[in-house]
Amino acid sequence: MKLKITLIALFSCVILFSQNFSEVQLPTPDKLNPFFIGPLFKSTIHYGVTPPNYNGKVILFNHGYIDLNQTQFLFDNSFYKKTYNEGYQAVFVATTRGGGIWVNGELLAESIDIITERYNVPNVYVVAHSNGGKAAEAAMIEYGKKDKVEQVFALGTPYWGTYLADISQMPWLNWAWRLTGLNEGAVTSTTYYCRDVVRPYLDNNPNNEPDKFIVLGASGYFNGSNLLARAAFTVTGGILLPIQGANDGVAPYRSTLRPGAEYVFRKNDYRAFFDHIDVSFGQFSWPYVKSYIQNRSQKNNQPFETETHDNFSTESNYYIIHSENEYDQIILDKNSTFAVAEILHESPTADFKGFNKDQTQIKILKNHSEKGHKTVIPFSESNIQLKSDSRFAAFIKQNNGITMSLKHLIKNTHPTLKVDLSSTQKDYELLVNTEVRGVIIKTSEIDGTHLQNDPEIISFDEKNGSFYFDTKDLEEGVYSLFLNSESKGNFKRSIISGFVVGDISKALSTNENVDIINETNRSMQITPNSVKDQAQLSLQGYDISEKLSLIVYDITGKKIINFVVPVNQNSQYDISEKLRPLSGGIYLLQVNNMKTVKFVKE
Repeated sequence: MKLKITLIALFSCVILFSQNFSEVQLPTPDKLNPFFIGPLFKSTIHYGVTPPNYNGKVILFNHGYIDLNQTQFLFDNSFYKKTYNEGYQAVFVATTRGGGIWVNGELLAESIDIITERYNVPNVYVVAHSNGGKAAEAAMIEYGKKDKVEQVFALGTPYWGTYLADISQMPWLNWAWRLTGLNEGAVTSTTYYCRDVVRPYLDNNPNNEPDKFIVLGASGYFNGSNLLARAAFTVTGGILLPIQGANDGVAPYRSTLRPGAEYVFRKNDYRAFFDHIDVSFGQFSWPYVKSYIQNRSQKNNQPFETETHDNFSTESNYYIIHSENEYDQIILDKNSTFAVAEILHESPTADFKGFNKDQTQIKILKNHSEKGHKTVIPFSESNIQLKSDSRFAAFIKQNNGITMSLKHLIKNTHPTLKVDLSSTQKDYELLVNTEVRGVIIKTSEIDGTHLQNDPEIISFDEKNGSFYFDTKDLEEGVYSLFLNSESKGNFKRSIISGFVVGDISKALSTNENVDIINETNRSMQITPNSVKDQAQLSLQGYDISEKLSLIVYDITGKKIINFVVPVNQNSQYDISEKLRPLSGGIYLLQVNNMKTVKFVKE
């Protein structure tokens, strides 16, 4: 590939401007400088050179992230070169980095108008990588550009979301999403947002034309050719694989199956053993894109198991411990002989040590470690504290067959969460006296507008062996959920998920601002927020009569201590003595069953 050319090519690019886009004219592929850097902070349209053998067809490439858009025509990606040589007009569109499906969809719709007018064509072919595929459907369905799009080729698009985005909505775990470099836009990429908002809203829209979508879903997160990218994506695949099955390191294969679309590859198809970066490269995907453009009538009649709202459940045979919590320990379930810790860590060179209940260091064996922030460690002892020089989250898996599952039962506009516990080894006695609890955080409005809220504690009621939480008393919005079940001395299980409350169609079809209760005169805080020896609780604007009833929970929603303090006139309360005995970690303090505030104990 002819990459060594002079830097003069960089200055040969002509920059134009539209209302929301920078417009950049690229040189021919053979003269494109590999060090070319276009606009990185503004939505951009990069125009390829019109080939001398132009066939009248325009291909719009959309990644969905500004600073990754250029990977579609640089860094050994052959899309530009191949389309140019074969007579297609290539245009590369970057929308935003963190706008999400609706913002990016509206921008993409605008770019489609600009491009069709510029080249005087009735429509374009869209080759969309990752979240670009969701922007494409929003542009066509919500923003009225379906007649200007001939086909969409979705490369690794998580139409049903990704579990990694679910993790990112937990404030104490969002560093894990940042490892991929795709830390923005996660709000509308969660599995629950895509399932509860995006899919029902778009799939049932009269403007939906599913037969225009061609899906290329990859299955080989472990087999990427781009070694620099693999370090970031391998770790995500290591967590995704046991939870959502075959995946490319970001998008689970099942999640790429847009309802009604044409699917090029089956799950684990040997032709699709490449990762989330490689699926965006022309040398992997262009032969299939080209064949469909040239022969639109071809059909893959193989049956595919697609997601639906009814079969969408989340299962767990693990519980989660966090590096900041000294109270978190690796505890073997009753009847378990060993546990395996699949550890996601921020530093790629993280070192781990284990300590028993006497704080004596034990020997641990890393039986598997992947470059890219993942380590697997087996344990045959219980009550082990895991320490590291890096932030981490460990998924502790047991060998006793106990599984927790979460389903959403739709009831008007407020779903009911249903939790079931089962054992494949018939150890049903371990399930007695089980408590199911959760920590929820309202993370966004239904339209994806990001919010910052304090966590709340919820508890589930048991009925006929299942556990239920009705969301009827929650206000409209999108909620993350850290779900935990526990039978003391028997087992623990965790799930990170979420849910949506409210009328989806009404929320997305109106642009009216949601009325927000003005709480500017109310405040509740612990100072310092990172508590060591001293802790002061400050309350302003709350009508409290005689006493404060305070409850401290750990990060799983488990009650640790409760105490009462008398009300005073200045609303300042010294709670140092009560918090001082706590082990280090993240806690939630609830006041009079009203507001909950998070704090860290050093």
